[in-house]
Amino acid sequence: MQECLVSICKEFETCSNFLNEKTEEKTNTINKIFMEFMECFASLKAEKLDYPKEFINDVKYYNEGNEPLVKKFEDIEMRYLMLSDFYDFCRITKKI
Repeated sequence: MQECLVSICKEFETCSNFLNEKTEEKTNTINKIFMEFMECFASLKAEKLDYPKEFINDVKYYNEGNEPLVKKFEDIEMRYLMLSDFYDFCRITKKI
């Protein structure tokens, strides 16, 4: 797994229970690692195919400026949930 994705997953662990305990610090962290994820995941080559198409499509269309997807991810909770899904996928598949 790319080092940037490992780093994102590690930093995501600092935001546990975000939906129930939102803080400015956690909000800033989620926003930061969301943008890092969009950049890092987009840079993957063949490894990208090891992940569910939902991640591939969300990153592709978000980075292309797809209006409905950009609007969806303006919501911090949607950003958190997407990162949470990615983190869980990596844990389940033992990528981290």
